[in-house]
Amino acid sequence: MAHDHDARTDTAASDDSSDTSFRALTIALAINTVFFVVELLGAVYSGSLTLLADAVHMLTDSASLGLALFASWVSARPPDARRTYGYQRAEVLGALGNGLLLLVAVGYVLYDSLRRFGNPQPVDAQLVIVVGVLGLLANLAGAWVLSEHRGVLNVEGAFLHLLADAAGSVAAIVVGVALVFTDLYVLDPLFAVLVAFLVLYSAKDLFAESVNILLQGTPSGISVDEVRAYLVGLEGVRDVHHVHVWSLSSTQCTLSAHVVVDDGVDSDSVLRRCQRELGDQFGIDHATIQVESESYSHTLDFDCNFRSRKV
Repeated sequence: MAHDHDARTDTAASDDSSDTSFRALTIALAINTVFFVVELLGAVYSGSLTLLADAVHMLTDSASLGLALFASWVSARPPDARRTYGYQRAEVLGALGNGLLLLVAVGYVLYDSLRRFGNPQPVDAQLVIVVGVLGLLANLAGAWVLSEHRGVLNVEGAFLHLLADAAGSVAAIVVGVALVFTDLYVLDPLFAVLVAFLVLYSAKDLFAESVNILLQGTPSGISVDEVRAYLVGLEGVRDVHHVHVWSLSSTQCTLSAHVVVDDGVDSDSVLRRCQRELGDQFGIDHATIQVESESYSHTLDFDCNFRSRKV
């Protein structure tokens, strides 16, 4: 009965976390979309490529936030007969989609920047400064709203979008200030390129973690050898084999393993201890463990070896 109560408590906590992250994404989307329109109009009237690059980035932010909202809604759906683990990986797909949108935006900005290097265009420096400041405030406000929910990979992707865009707004302000005092219009495409590479840098970790989860790789910060050694060191455990550790999502880590126990040991007690220690020591909150007696393990090894020699 205590186990059922804990399960209900964990589910309720998960639902509350999902609701709050969904609200945070909605607020961030509203802020970002409004200021995308402001920055786009500013880029058109000022003629600034840096401002346009930042506006395009803001557009991808809005698209990524919308994608994150959809993924957050899908991932909250309960498991069913076709998706027995639920839909939690929808948020990982959303994060990967965010990264792809970033690449598209960067490609456009780099292409337009290369064209302008040979023919720099005049820029309304004062308008660039004003719009850059407004964009910076909008991005920082959106990032602040999401900052408490960064443990979810999908939200982390949106958060990185906003931070990179904030840096783009800073670049626009710097370009505007420089052009108030000089006529070096080549600074505009130059800073646009810098913003583009900053976006690429901010997205690399997001890409790496998303792909690792989709490929069922071992989560960063967890060593399978260390997990196995720790389990072997527990009282009553003789050996551990077939250890697999992967992530269902950015917040849920899963393990499966075979644990060999000494003959006569209470297997249920060992199972409970292993699951508790895996959660406490490694943050593995879903462990599926097959407990085997030493005699059973030897019989299984003999059977496998016999079949191998027979083949």
